Amino acid sequence: MILKAQASWFSWLLFVAVMSHSVVKYTIFLSVGNDLLLLYPTLFAVLWMERRSILETLSFSALGHPLIGSLLFVVGCFIFLAGGLITSLVVEVLGMFFIASAFVASFAPPDCLRSAYFISCAGIVIIILGSIGPSLLSSELAITLAAFSAKVLSATILPVIANGVTLYFGQYSATVTKDCSGMNSIFSLTALSILYLREGVNRKPWHIAIMVACIIPVAVLTNFMRVMLVVLATWYVGDWFAQSIFHETVGVVVFVLALLLLTLLDKLLLFVFSPTTPSVGTRHATD
Repeated sequence: MILKAQASWFSWLLFVAVMSHSVVKYTIFLSVGNDLLLLYPTLFAVLWMERRSILETLSFSALGHPLIGSLLFVVGCFIFLAGGLITSLVVEVLGMFFIASAFVASFAPPDCLRSAYFISCAGIVIIILGSIGPSLLSSELAITLAAFSAKVLSATILPVIANGVTLYFGQYSATVTKDCSGMNSIFSLTALSILYLREGVNRKPWHIAIMVACIIPVAVLTNFMRVMLVVLATWYVGDWFAQSIFHETVGVVVFVLALLLLTLLDKLLLFVFSPTTPSVGTRHATD
């Protein structure tokens, strides 16, 4: 139907215009932090993974699930407008996840509904687990990580005293910042895990739930190792070394380690609970 094709094209053009307006507002006029701006490429990455379903919305001649799409669209518009009223990039991006999901549900073939659900669920997990949750937990987690690191180091290697987020040892001190507590890596791990779980073998919902639930513990564990290494480097080599390129290098290393741990957990779950060898190369719902 010509009317349907025009509606789908107009919907995506409107989506691009709204997203562009949001990007310009928060990058040029409001200048939010770089961590939050990563939400835009994350949204693009999710939509790119569902590009086949999105292309189907432009070529499919009928409607898919207009009722579900309408519901997702209303929810998305409400969230997006609420984000605009309170000037929250995080809330606006969550609304855009739902709006994109609504277009796929409405204009793509019926068998693309799974792609629509994935887009909206990915937005919920990435925004809440990867962005809102870490910002609420940052100070408490940093204090807990500092206290636990002090106890472990004092019981094994050298005496360390924790006062809030600061560790004191000898003539040195080290502060467990937001980066060291794992807050930034939680967002990155969440986004990469969502994209990783969408590809490859078919995973059951409980499998995906376990993987998502392990993101925060893995991020905290690996950044605990980062704090320990920074303290030891400061003690045995010097503050000039620990706070220079070593600090950044360790950050990259523990992030890669976190990815490896999540990948190993995924392989373990597949090995233990799959009765047969999983089929590799499973494609999207549009196939």
